[in-house]
Amino acid sequence: METYTETKTIPAIDAADVIVVGGGSAGIMAAIAAARLGSKVLLIDPSSAPGGTSIIGLPLAGFHDGVRSVVGGIPDEFMNRLEARGGLWGPRNAAFIPSDPEIIKMIAIEMLEEADVEMLLHTMVVDAVVREGRIDGVIVEGKGGRRLLRAPLFVDASGDGDVCHYAGVPMMKEEGELQPPTLMFVVGNIDMDRFEEAGGYSVLMRTYQEISAREQFRNPRRNELSGGWRLGSRKNELAFNVTRILNIDATDPRDLTRAEVEGRHQAWEFLDRFLKPHIAGFEQAFITNTFHRVGVRETRRIVGEYVIREEDLWQFRKFDDAVCCGCYPIDVHHASSESTHYPKEHFYNGQYYSIPYRALVPLRVDNVLAAGRCLSSDHVAFGGLRVIGNTMGTGQAAGTAAALCLQHDVIPRELDVDLLRDTLRQHGAFLGVPT
Repeated sequence: METYTETKTIPAIDAADVIVVGGGSAGIMAAIAAARLGSKVLLIDPSSAPGGTSIIGLPLAGFHDGVRSVVGGIPDEFMNRLEARGGLWGPRNAAFIPSDPEIIKMIAIEMLEEADVEMLLHTMVVDAVVREGRIDGVIVEGKGGRRLLRAPLFVDASGDGDVCHYAGVPMMKEEGELQPPTLMFVVGNIDMDRFEEAGGYSVLMRTYQEISAREQFRNPRRNELSGGWRLGSRKNELAFNVTRILNIDATDPRDLTRAEVEGRHQAWEFLDRFLKPHIAGFEQAFITNTFHRVGVRETRRIVGEYVIREEDLWQFRKFDDAVCCGCYPIDVHHASSESTHYPKEHFYNGQYYSIPYRALVPLRVDNVLAAGRCLSSDHVAFGGLRVIGNTMGTGQAAGTAAALCLQHDVIPRELDVDLLRDTLRQHGAFLGVPT
């Protein structure tokens, strides 16, 4: 490959005490948690609004184990405010809670503003400057050009582990096994009464299996679709989690572009060739929205002080350094086929696992924590850890830890875990039932 060497002088700005990269569910929680403990926080995201995967039409999952809520603190406050605004549909103890993406955006903005978090949207982190094992700053690109933004502590909530990757943290990425992304889309003008009278989603699922067995669809799914969900209290609309784009590495812009294009092909095909001609109530339906980006299930993850393993979830392990808890089942979508490994019958029923602080602490680099999708876990365990309840919980933990590190002048791997856990409990986090 031909190369080009660039030499450029750019502004270097002392931007904050804590820079949180990624404005999804983990980053929102991390920013609010750190700011409420007195840190000056900058939240950076390439999108036009905070929310990440929580605003692509998916229901919110991973909050309730069938007996108790396993996610407290700031995430629970967020859910309470969302419910009060009419942004949730159905009971809070459900495995999947349909939500309204537009209301999520506003609740996130309001809570970030109340915590005095500075938001820098439409901005992408493209590199990191590391000196003697510490990140001196992240290089960002936006309409104002390139900048070096400095802070003593960073939280990588980018989903793809961008900051840690650029900083030289050891990373994991299962080439050829990454779970495929999905483009969520919304269908409106549904006659919901006719749809429900005809059997609702169970009939839709059965009919799709029959039709797709004899007709060729771009969508590789055949045996099972993930779901069609209400968007909070909206009527006559459903958000569909049915597309599947195979063999995608979402850290490769060419692959990611292909996923965005193919996802929209599959969405319109699903409407025109399946829903409208075959499902009662959809005769006059139309697509009201394809969301702003594909939902990426898996890319890079850090190698942390501890790598969460499949058996930790399967055995509902409770760690001594637990900073949040989860209950969502292992849910691994195969990279190149229609199959999904989803042993949901083993989970719920009052069973939960915990997530250790060590899984948020990367190796090799001293002043960064990871939260959300880029935490330290093996490929199979990650299938259960990637959902919103868990990403919010790890976000609150990482933001709290960052603020405490500054207060006590220690690096994340030296932070007193008992102090962290006590602080999280004081702010409402659920760390497990006392034994």
